[in-house]
Formats: sequence, C-alpha cells, structure tokens
Amino acid sequence: MSFEASLAQHCGAAMAGIKPASLAVCGAGRAADLAAFREAFAGKGIRAEILLKRGERITYLVFREEKLRVHLSRTENAAFLAAFGYPDGMEERLLFLKVRMAGNCFPHEVGIFLGYPAEDVFGYMRDPGGCIFSGAWKVYSEPEKKRALFARYKKCSGCIVRRLACGETLAEIFR
Repeated sequence: MSFEASLAQHCGAAMAGIKPASLAVCGAGRAADLAAFREAFAGKGIRAEILLKRGERITYLVFREEKLRVHLSRTENAAFLAAFGYPDGMEERLLFLKVRMAGNCFPHEVGIFLGYPAEDVFGYMRDPGGCIFSGAWKVYSEPEKKRALFARYKKCSGCIVRRLACGETLAEIFR
C-alpha cells in the first residue's frame, strides 16, 4: 500500500476535519514520504507531528490544527489532560504527549487527542475488558451514537481512498 493510501485509510477522517486527530505508525523507510507530506501540507492547516521514533518505527499524529486546538480546549478535555499533568495550550500539550510517548507505559490519555470521549478513555483505563463493543476505540457508553460516528469515519476514509485510486493525490483532494 502506498504511503498516501495508508494515510487516507488511517487518517482520512482527521484530514477531512471530522475527527480531531489520528495516530499512525510507519516504518523508518517511509521517513522521506512523511517529510514530503509534512511539507506539502504545512500551509494548509494539516499537520503530521512525529510523537516517537523507536527502532524502525515512527509514530505520528495527523490533525487539522484549529480542530485539535478547539477540541483540546473544551473544558472536559482540558480537565482530563490536566489530571495527567498536561499544561495549557495545544503546542505545550503536544510536547508533553511526546514525553509521555517516550516512556515505558503507553499514555492512554492520547485518546483525548484522537477525539475519544473522556468517559470511554477513562472506562478503558479503569477496565480494558469491560467495554460494550470495539470500533475505532473501545466504547463504554452511548453505543449507537458511536456506531454512527465510526460509520462516518469509515465512509470518509473510504471516499478519500477511492479518489486516490482514481488518480488524485492527497494534495489535490485537500487543496
């Protein structure tokens, strides 16, 4: 699968702005592709922020800057992150997330960055096996609402993948 097709499949909903952010991983051999994506989208408000380089893997966050900034500033999200020591401000929170990602334990609060509802992130942290069902994340409340949201994410990413298959590039899709 091409780097763009992988981005579309895993991060399309974030690129389209219907999800605050998406987390993706690529091999170190794709570092040049990731750098080219970052450069191509630098002036479009879409970022790919490298959170962690470990061995042959690069973990990065794809997001629309304004969408993520607003999402993280919502009272419930800001309070949730503050409980884990996150400072105020999107850039400061991204830096803190990088530090947390480099630690020995995966920082499950990353779900807040990805648009997961706080009750689901907390539910997973409290009882990983006690979810109602799994989709884009493990769901602990409002299953029908979240099934509809997951379907929307999938439809969005599918549309972007189809457009790529017809010869468009991500830069053309997200002018």
